[in-house]
Amino acid sequence: MPEERNILSVTELNLQVRQLVEGTFPLGVWVGAEMRNIKFHSSGHLYFSLTDEESTVDGVMWRNVAQNIGFKPEDGMKVEAFGAPTLWEKTGRYQFSVRKLFPVGEGARAIAFRQLKEKLFTEGLFDPEHKKPLPKFPFTIGVVTSATGAALRDIVNVIGRRAPYVTVTIRPAKVQGEGSAEDIAGAIEDFNRYGNVDLLIVGRGGGSEDDLWCFNDEALARTIFASEIPIISAVGHEIDFTIADFVADLRAPTPSAAAEIAVRDIEELTAALRGYVITARNRCASLADNADARLRSVMSRPAWTEPLRKIREHEQRIDDWMAKADMIEASLFERSAGRAQRLAEKLAGLNIKNTLKRGFAIVYRDGKAIESAANLTTEDAVDIEFKDGNKSAVIK
Repeated sequence: MPEERNILSVTELNLQVRQLVEGTFPLGVWVGAEMRNIKFHSSGHLYFSLTDEESTVDGVMWRNVAQNIGFKPEDGMKVEAFGAPTLWEKTGRYQFSVRKLFPVGEGARAIAFRQLKEKLFTEGLFDPEHKKPLPKFPFTIGVVTSATGAALRDIVNVIGRRAPYVTVTIRPAKVQGEGSAEDIAGAIEDFNRYGNVDLLIVGRGGGSEDDLWCFNDEALARTIFASEIPIISAVGHEIDFTIADFVADLRAPTPSAAAEIAVRDIEELTAALRGYVITARNRCASLADNADARLRSVMSRPAWTEPLRKIREHEQRIDDWMAKADMIEASLFERSAGRAQRLAEKLAGLNIKNTLKRGFAIVYRDGKAIESAANLTTEDAVDIEFKDGNKSAVIK
Protein backbone atom coordinates (compact mmCIF):
# COMPACT_ATOMS: atom_id res chain seq x y z
CA MET A 1 0.00 0.00 0.00
CA PRO A 2 1.42 3.34 -0.91
CA GLU A 3 2.01 5.69 1.97
CA GLU A 4 -0.85 8.16 2.49
CA ARG A 5 0.12 11.75 1.97
CA ASN A 6 -1.52 14.84 3.33
CA ILE A 7 -1.44 16.93 0.17
CA LEU A 8 -2.33 20.60 0.56
CA SER A 9 -3.35 22.91 -2.18
CA VAL A 10 -1.35 26.09 -2.59
CA THR A 11 -4.31 28.02 -1.22
CA GLU A 12 -4.47 25.82 1.87
CA LEU A 13 -0.72 26.12 2.38
CA ASN A 14 -0.84 29.92 2.15
CA LEU A 15 -3.82 30.03 4.48
CA GLN A 16 -2.02 27.96 7.13
CA VAL A 17 1.10 30.09 6.82
CA ARG A 18 -1.04 33.20 7.16
CA GLN A 19 -2.68 31.84 10.29
CA LEU A 20 0.72 30.92 11.69
CA VAL A 21 2.18 34.35 10.95
CA GLU A 22 -0.79 36.32 12.22
CA GLY A 23 -1.15 34.05 15.25
CA THR A 24 2.39 34.83 16.31
CA PHE A 25 1.47 38.53 16.80
CA PRO A 26 -2.19 38.49 17.80
CA LEU A 27 -2.01 41.94 19.45
CA GLY A 28 0.22 43.52 16.84
CA VAL A 29 3.79 44.73 17.05
CA TRP A 30 5.73 48.03 16.77
CA VAL A 31 8.37 48.24 14.04
CA GLY A 32 10.95 50.97 13.61
CA ALA A 33 11.99 51.48 9.99
CA GLU A 34 12.46 53.83 7.06
CA MET A 35 9.72 54.18 4.46
CA ARG A 36 10.64 53.67 0.82
CA ASN A 37 8.90 53.21 -2.56
CA ILE A 38 5.73 54.91 -1.38
CA LYS A 39 2.77 54.57 -3.77
CA PHE A 40 -0.60 56.26 -3.31
CA HIS A 41 -3.22 54.11 -5.01
CA SER A 42 -6.34 55.63 -6.57
CA SER A 43 -8.38 53.49 -4.19
CA GLY A 44 -6.93 55.40 -1.25
CA HIS A 45 -4.71 52.51 -0.08
CA LEU A 46 -1.04 53.20 0.58
CA TYR A 47 1.74 50.79 -0.45
CA PHE A 48 5.38 51.08 0.60
CA SER A 49 8.47 49.28 1.87
CA LEU A 50 9.76 49.27 5.44
CA THR A 51 13.54 48.93 5.50
CA ASP A 52 16.51 48.97 7.82
CA GLU A 53 20.22 48.47 7.13
CA GLU A 54 19.82 44.77 6.26
CA SER A 55 16.22 43.88 5.47
CA THR A 56 13.04 45.01 3.74
CA VAL A 57 9.40 44.09 4.14
CA ASP A 58 6.46 45.22 2.01
CA GLY A 59 3.95 47.34 3.86
CA VAL A 60 0.35 48.30 3.28
CA MET A 61 -1.99 50.80 4.88
CA TRP A 62 -5.66 50.50 4.03
CA ARG A 63 -7.66 53.55 3.07
CA ASN A 64 -9.53 53.96 6.38
CA VAL A 65 -6.17 54.16 8.18
CA ALA A 66 -4.26 56.17 5.55
CA GLN A 67 -6.77 59.03 5.46
CA ASN A 68 -6.57 59.56 9.22
CA ILE A 69 -2.83 59.57 9.99
CA GLY A 70 -2.68 63.37 9.74
CA PHE A 71 0.32 63.71 7.43
CA LYS A 72 1.59 62.56 4.06
CA PRO A 73 4.40 59.98 4.29
CA GLU A 74 7.51 60.77 2.26
CA ASP A 75 10.30 58.56 0.90
CA GLY A 76 13.15 58.33 3.39
CA MET A 77 10.99 59.25 6.38
CA LYS A 78 11.86 57.39 9.57
CA VAL A 79 8.75 56.06 11.28
CA GLU A 80 7.43 53.87 14.03
CA ALA A 81 4.71 51.63 12.61
CA PHE A 82 2.24 49.55 14.60
CA GLY A 83 0.55 46.62 12.90
CA ALA A 84 0.81 42.93 12.21
CA PRO A 85 2.45 40.74 9.60
CA THR A 86 0.06 39.04 7.22
CA LEU A 87 0.16 36.95 4.09
CA TRP A 88 -1.96 37.38 0.99
CA GLU A 89 -2.94 33.86 0.00
CA LYS A 90 -3.40 34.65 -3.67
CA THR A 91 0.29 35.41 -4.23
CA GLY A 92 1.85 34.06 -1.05
CA ARG A 93 3.35 37.46 -0.49
CA TYR A 94 4.18 38.43 3.03
CA GLN A 95 3.55 42.03 4.07
CA PHE A 96 3.16 44.19 7.13
CA SER A 97 -0.29 45.75 7.59
CA VAL A 98 0.11 49.11 9.37
CA ARG A 99 -2.61 50.35 11.72
CA LYS A 100 -0.77 53.32 13.26
CA LEU A 101 2.10 55.38 11.93
CA PHE A 102 4.17 58.06 13.64
CA PRO A 103 7.18 59.93 12.27
CA VAL A 104 10.35 59.76 14.29
CA GLY A 105 11.86 63.13 15.28
CA GLU A 106 9.26 65.47 13.75
CA GLY A 107 5.68 65.07 14.96
CA ALA A 108 2.90 64.05 12.62
CA ARG A 109 1.11 67.35 13.07
CA ALA A 110 4.28 69.31 12.41
CA ILE A 111 4.78 67.36 9.20
CA ALA A 112 1.14 67.81 8.20
CA PHE A 113 1.39 71.55 8.89
CA ARG A 114 4.60 71.88 6.88
CA GLN A 115 3.26 69.84 3.96
CA LEU A 116 -0.02 71.74 3.75
CA LYS A 117 1.76 75.08 4.05
CA GLU A 118 4.13 74.16 1.20
CA LYS A 119 1.24 72.89 -0.92
CA LEU A 120 -0.92 76.00 -0.53
CA PHE A 121 2.10 78.28 -0.94
CA THR A 122 2.92 76.58 -4.24
CA GLU A 123 -0.68 77.03 -5.39
CA GLY A 124 -0.47 80.75 -4.63
CA LEU A 125 -3.00 80.93 -1.79
CA PHE A 126 -0.58 83.02 0.29
CA ASP A 127 0.37 85.49 -2.47
CA PRO A 128 -0.02 89.16 -1.43
CA GLU A 129 -1.61 89.91 -4.81
CA HIS A 130 -4.63 87.83 -3.76
CA LYS A 131 -5.10 89.68 -0.46
CA LYS A 132 -8.24 91.82 -0.45
CA PRO A 133 -7.86 95.31 1.06
CA LEU A 134 -9.72 95.92 4.30
CA PRO A 135 -12.42 98.61 4.20
CA LYS A 136 -11.29 101.82 5.92
CA PHE A 137 -14.67 102.43 7.52
CA PRO A 138 -16.66 99.19 7.87
CA PHE A 139 -20.19 99.68 9.17
CA THR A 140 -21.06 95.99 9.66
CA ILE A 141 -18.52 93.40 10.87
CA GLY A 142 -19.20 89.68 10.96
CA VAL A 143 -17.58 87.53 13.67
CA VAL A 144 -17.05 83.78 13.45
CA THR A 145 -16.08 82.31 16.82
CA SER A 146 -17.49 80.52 19.84
CA ALA A 147 -20.57 82.20 21.30
CA THR A 148 -19.29 81.56 24.83
CA GLY A 149 -15.59 82.29 24.42
CA ALA A 150 -13.63 85.22 25.75
CA ALA A 151 -12.61 86.09 22.18
CA LEU A 152 -16.14 87.21 21.32
CA ARG A 153 -16.41 89.39 24.41
CA ASP A 154 -13.04 90.99 23.64
CA ILE A 155 -14.01 91.73 20.02
CA VAL A 156 -17.41 93.19 20.93
CA ASN A 157 -15.97 95.32 23.75
CA VAL A 158 -13.16 96.77 21.63
CA ILE A 159 -15.44 97.58 18.70
CA GLY A 160 -18.09 99.04 21.00
CA ARG A 161 -15.53 101.31 22.65
CA ARG A 162 -13.66 102.38 19.51
CA ALA A 163 -16.51 102.50 16.98
CA PRO A 164 -20.00 102.47 18.52
CA TYR A 165 -21.43 103.23 15.07
CA VAL A 166 -20.41 99.74 13.83
CA THR A 167 -22.87 96.84 13.85
CA VAL A 168 -21.42 93.45 14.93
CA THR A 169 -23.11 90.36 13.48
CA ILE A 170 -22.19 87.05 15.12
CA ARG A 171 -22.35 83.61 13.57
CA PRO A 172 -21.42 81.18 16.42
CA ALA A 173 -19.21 78.26 15.43
CA LYS A 174 -17.31 75.41 17.03
CA VAL A 175 -13.67 76.40 17.28
CA GLN A 176 -12.13 73.15 18.50
CA GLY A 177 -12.71 69.44 18.30
CA GLU A 178 -14.35 67.23 15.74
CA GLY A 179 -16.36 69.04 13.07
CA SER A 180 -15.07 72.48 14.08
CA ALA A 181 -13.22 73.18 10.80
CA GLU A 182 -16.36 72.36 8.83
CA ASP A 183 -18.50 74.58 11.07
CA ILE A 184 -16.13 77.54 10.72
CA ALA A 185 -16.03 77.10 6.93
CA GLY A 186 -19.83 76.91 6.88
CA ALA A 187 -20.07 80.16 8.85
CA ILE A 188 -17.82 81.95 6.35
CA GLU A 189 -19.95 80.65 3.49
CA ASP A 190 -23.11 81.78 5.33
CA PHE A 191 -21.77 85.31 5.61
CA ASN A 192 -20.84 85.35 1.92
CA ARG A 193 -24.36 84.26 1.01
CA TYR A 194 -25.83 86.82 3.43
CA GLY A 195 -23.60 89.47 1.92
CA ASN A 196 -24.56 92.32 4.25
CA VAL A 197 -21.20 92.64 6.03
CA ASP A 198 -18.12 94.66 5.13
CA LEU A 199 -15.51 92.61 6.99
CA LEU A 200 -15.12 89.24 8.77
CA ILE A 201 -13.12 88.40 11.90
CA VAL A 202 -12.51 84.64 12.20
CA GLY A 203 -10.74 83.14 15.19
CA ARG A 204 -10.66 82.18 18.83
CA GLY A 205 -8.66 82.75 21.98
CA GLY A 206 -5.51 80.92 22.99
CA GLY A 207 -5.26 77.20 23.60
CA SER A 208 -3.19 74.09 23.08
CA GLU A 209 -2.09 72.73 19.73
CA ASP A 210 -5.11 70.41 19.80
CA ASP A 211 -7.43 73.34 20.47
CA LEU A 212 -6.13 75.37 17.53
CA TRP A 213 -5.63 72.51 15.09
CA CYS A 214 -8.94 72.98 13.26
CA PHE A 215 -7.56 76.24 11.83
CA ASN A 216 -4.96 74.15 9.95
CA ASP A 217 -7.63 72.38 7.90
CA GLU A 218 -7.13 72.46 4.13
CA ALA A 219 -10.82 72.81 3.28
CA LEU A 220 -11.16 75.72 5.72
CA ALA A 221 -8.11 77.40 4.17
CA ARG A 222 -9.66 77.17 0.71
CA THR A 223 -12.96 78.57 2.01
CA ILE A 224 -11.12 81.57 3.49
CA PHE A 225 -9.28 82.09 0.20
CA ALA A 226 -12.54 81.95 -1.79
CA SER A 227 -14.39 84.42 0.45
CA GLU A 228 -15.50 87.59 -1.31
CA ILE A 229 -15.58 89.39 2.05
CA PRO A 230 -12.16 90.43 3.45
CA ILE A 231 -11.14 88.27 6.41
CA ILE A 232 -8.96 89.01 9.44
CA SER A 233 -7.64 85.83 11.04
CA ALA A 234 -7.31 86.08 14.85
CA VAL A 235 -6.34 82.70 16.25
CA GLY A 236 -4.77 82.19 19.68
CA HIS A 237 -1.93 84.37 20.93
CA GLU A 238 0.76 86.32 19.12
CA ILE A 239 3.11 83.31 18.98
CA ASP A 240 0.47 81.01 17.45
CA PHE A 241 0.45 80.64 13.67
CA THR A 242 -2.07 78.58 11.70
CA ILE A 243 -2.71 77.93 8.02
CA ALA A 244 -5.75 80.22 8.32
CA ASP A 245 -3.41 83.08 9.25
CA PHE A 246 -1.42 82.67 6.02
CA VAL A 247 -4.49 82.49 3.76
CA ALA A 248 -6.51 85.30 5.38
CA ASP A 249 -6.31 88.82 4.00
CA LEU A 250 -4.73 89.96 7.28
CA ARG A 251 -3.46 88.16 10.37
CA ALA A 252 -4.02 89.69 13.81
CA PRO A 253 -2.01 88.37 16.80
CA THR A 254 -5.12 88.18 19.03
CA PRO A 255 -8.89 88.67 18.72
CA SER A 256 -8.63 92.01 20.55
CA ALA A 257 -5.94 93.14 18.11
CA ALA A 258 -8.21 92.11 15.22
CA ALA A 259 -10.95 94.40 16.55
CA GLU A 260 -8.41 97.23 16.96
CA ILE A 261 -7.28 96.78 13.35
CA ALA A 262 -10.81 96.47 11.97
CA VAL A 263 -12.14 99.87 13.11
CA ARG A 264 -10.88 103.41 13.57
CA ASP A 265 -11.20 104.89 17.04
CA ILE A 266 -14.07 107.38 17.03
CA GLU A 267 -12.05 109.78 19.19
CA GLU A 268 -9.23 109.69 16.64
CA LEU A 269 -11.74 110.28 13.84
CA THR A 270 -13.32 113.17 15.72
CA ALA A 271 -9.91 114.76 16.33
CA ALA A 272 -8.99 114.25 12.69
CA LEU A 273 -12.26 115.83 11.54
CA ARG A 274 -11.68 118.80 13.83
CA GLY A 275 -8.23 119.18 12.29
CA TYR A 276 -9.73 119.03 8.79
CA VAL A 277 -12.33 121.66 9.71
CA ILE A 278 -9.68 124.00 11.15
CA THR A 279 -7.46 123.48 8.10
CA ALA A 280 -10.38 124.12 5.74
CA ARG A 281 -11.43 127.23 7.69
CA ASN A 282 -7.88 128.61 7.62
CA ARG A 283 -7.59 127.84 3.95
CA CYS A 284 -10.87 129.59 3.18
CA ALA A 285 -9.80 132.62 5.23
CA SER A 286 -6.49 132.74 3.38
CA LEU A 287 -8.24 132.50 0.01
CA ALA A 288 -10.66 135.26 1.03
CA ASP A 289 -7.80 137.52 2.14
CA ASN A 290 -5.94 136.93 -1.12
CA ALA A 291 -9.05 137.62 -3.17
CA ASP A 292 -9.74 140.82 -1.20
CA ALA A 293 -6.16 142.00 -1.73
CA ARG A 294 -6.37 141.33 -5.48
CA LEU A 295 -9.71 143.14 -5.70
CA ARG A 296 -8.36 146.18 -3.84
CA SER A 297 -5.35 146.20 -6.16
CA VAL A 298 -7.58 146.14 -9.23
CA MET A 299 -9.93 148.80 -7.83
CA SER A 300 -6.99 151.11 -7.12
CA ARG A 301 -5.90 151.15 -10.73
CA PRO A 302 -6.63 154.29 -12.85
CA ALA A 303 -9.04 152.37 -15.03
CA TRP A 304 -11.35 152.11 -12.04
CA THR A 305 -10.56 155.37 -10.25
CA GLU A 306 -10.53 157.63 -13.40
CA PRO A 307 -12.25 155.68 -16.19
CA LEU A 308 -12.95 158.88 -18.35
CA ARG A 309 -9.30 159.87 -18.29
CA LYS A 310 -8.35 156.58 -19.87
CA ILE A 311 -11.08 156.95 -22.48
CA ARG A 312 -9.90 160.48 -23.35
CA GLU A 313 -6.32 159.27 -23.58
CA HIS A 314 -7.42 156.64 -26.07
CA GLU A 315 -9.47 159.21 -28.04
CA GLN A 316 -6.40 161.50 -28.22
CA ARG A 317 -4.31 158.62 -29.51
CA ILE A 318 -6.94 157.94 -32.18
CA ASP A 319 -6.93 161.60 -33.24
CA ASP A 320 -3.14 161.52 -33.50
CA TRP A 321 -3.29 158.39 -35.62
CA MET A 322 -5.93 159.97 -37.92
CA ALA A 323 -3.78 163.14 -38.40
CA LYS A 324 -0.77 161.02 -39.25
CA ALA A 325 -2.89 159.04 -41.71
CA ASP A 326 -4.03 162.27 -43.43
CA MET A 327 -0.44 163.49 -43.74
CA ILE A 328 0.67 160.18 -45.13
CA GLU A 329 -2.24 160.22 -47.60
CA ALA A 330 -1.40 163.79 -48.82
CA SER A 331 2.27 162.96 -49.22
CA LEU A 332 1.44 159.83 -51.20
CA PHE A 333 -0.95 161.83 -53.44
CA GLU A 334 1.63 164.51 -54.18
CA ARG A 335 4.28 161.96 -55.06
CA SER A 336 1.84 160.06 -57.24
CA ALA A 337 0.75 163.25 -59.09
CA GLY A 338 4.39 164.20 -59.85
CA ARG A 339 5.13 160.76 -61.19
CA ALA A 340 1.98 160.90 -63.36
CA GLN A 341 3.04 164.30 -64.82
CA ARG A 342 6.47 163.03 -65.72
CA LEU A 343 5.01 159.95 -67.35
CA ALA A 344 2.58 162.11 -69.36
CA GLU A 345 5.43 164.28 -70.66
CA LYS A 346 7.37 161.20 -71.73
CA LEU A 347 4.31 159.81 -73.48
CA ALA A 348 3.76 163.14 -75.26
CA GLY A 349 7.32 163.07 -76.57
CA LEU A 350 6.61 159.70 -78.07
CA ASN A 351 3.35 160.76 -79.78
CA ILE A 352 3.75 160.57 -83.65
CA LYS A 353 1.59 163.69 -84.20
CA ASN A 354 4.05 165.81 -82.31
CA THR A 355 6.87 164.41 -84.50
CA LEU A 356 4.99 165.41 -87.72
CA LYS A 357 4.59 168.96 -86.38
CA ARG A 358 8.35 169.27 -86.36
CA GLY A 359 8.44 168.87 -90.23
CA PHE A 360 8.59 165.14 -90.56
CA ALA A 361 6.34 163.00 -92.85
CA ILE A 362 5.49 159.31 -93.05
CA VAL A 363 5.48 157.37 -96.35
CA TYR A 364 2.96 154.56 -96.73
CA ARG A 365 2.67 151.91 -99.44
CA ASP A 366 -0.40 149.82 -99.38
CA GLY A 367 -1.19 151.18 -95.88
CA LYS A 368 2.17 150.18 -94.38
CA ALA A 369 4.83 152.64 -93.24
CA ILE A 370 8.06 152.52 -95.28
CA GLU A 371 11.11 152.47 -93.05
CA SER A 372 13.84 152.55 -95.80
CA ALA A 373 14.19 153.89 -99.38
CA ALA A 374 15.44 150.51 -100.38
CA ASN A 375 11.95 149.22 -99.82
CA LEU A 376 10.59 151.29 -102.73
CA THR A 377 10.99 150.85 -106.51
CA THR A 378 10.25 153.05 -109.52
CA GLU A 379 6.56 153.65 -110.28
CA ASP A 380 5.53 152.55 -106.75
CA ALA A 381 2.39 154.44 -105.68
CA VAL A 382 2.74 155.84 -102.15
CA ASP A 383 0.84 158.03 -99.67
CA ILE A 384 2.62 160.71 -97.69
CA GLU A 385 1.26 161.83 -94.31
CA PHE A 386 2.02 165.42 -93.19
CA LYS A 387 0.98 167.19 -89.99
CA ASP A 388 -2.02 168.70 -91.77
CA GLY A 389 -3.02 165.99 -94.29
CA ASN A 390 -2.02 163.28 -96.83
CA LYS A 391 -0.74 163.46 -100.47
CA SER A 392 -0.33 160.72 -103.11
CA ALA A 393 2.82 160.34 -105.21
CA VAL A 394 4.65 158.01 -107.67
CA ILE A 395 8.29 157.11 -107.18
CA LYS A 396 10.49 158.27 -110.15
